[in-house]
Amino acid sequence: MHDGRPFSLIDHYRKLWYFNFHRFEADNYHLMREYFARLFIDEIEEFMPLSGMRTLDVGGATGAFCRILHAERGCRACNLDPNPGRTVWADTVVASAEHIPFGDDAFDLVMCRGVLEHIPDSAQGPSLHEMFRVTRPGGICYVVIPPWYNPHAGHQLKPFHALPFPLAKRLREAFSGRKIEAGSCAELSLYRITHARMMRLIRSTPFRVLATHDVHFRLHALTRVPVLREVLVPAISYILVKIRS
Repeated sequence: MHDGRPFSLIDHYRKLWYFNFHRFEADNYHLMREYFARLFIDEIEEFMPLSGMRTLDVGGATGAFCRILHAERGCRACNLDPNPGRTVWADTVVASAEHIPFGDDAFDLVMCRGVLEHIPDSAQGPSLHEMFRVTRPGGICYVVIPPWYNPHAGHQLKPFHALPFPLAKRLREAFSGRKIEAGSCAELSLYRITHARMMRLIRSTPFRVLATHDVHFRLHALTRVPVLREVLVPAISYILVKIRS
């Protein structure tokens, strides 16, 4: 990793296990965000340096990721979210991915991590086109999705989300002991997105795919295996470059 130590998959799995069961204890949630931000930095710096870069985090919630990028690499970071809540980053803009209020070619790096599955199908393509528009030529767009058929992808309904909604809701309520008030996936802001759909969305833009990575298990080769990538990879990252005109 960028602190000079070699990456250890075993150590990484230990951290995943620990954070999965203890992330809401003490300061662990913040530590988990910092750890994954450092993995992200390593991932992006395989393709371009981040120091001082103009970055946009689309759907970045409170702006915690921007704060980390600024602290680690001095990025001129902007957070964008339609409902940011209690922000921790001053440069936060209230707006949607479908209507990004910046000019063309404004950012060196645009990120959209675990957001597209909360955007209606009809707005996913326009959102990706907006990200293309505000990325500078030669810049990077980094998008993460949870493939729909992975058991981890269903948020409030997981691991039953791929079933018809009424059945998924009943099973999840029985499993968790908590009532789900929503009457559809749309009411939960949850929309089906697969690797195949994501690739169709990317092909509708002039973005070029530089790499696909397995965000959690770091078994990147799995993202290139048909069928298995849709089921076994909890989150796939797409590292995209805006081709120079």
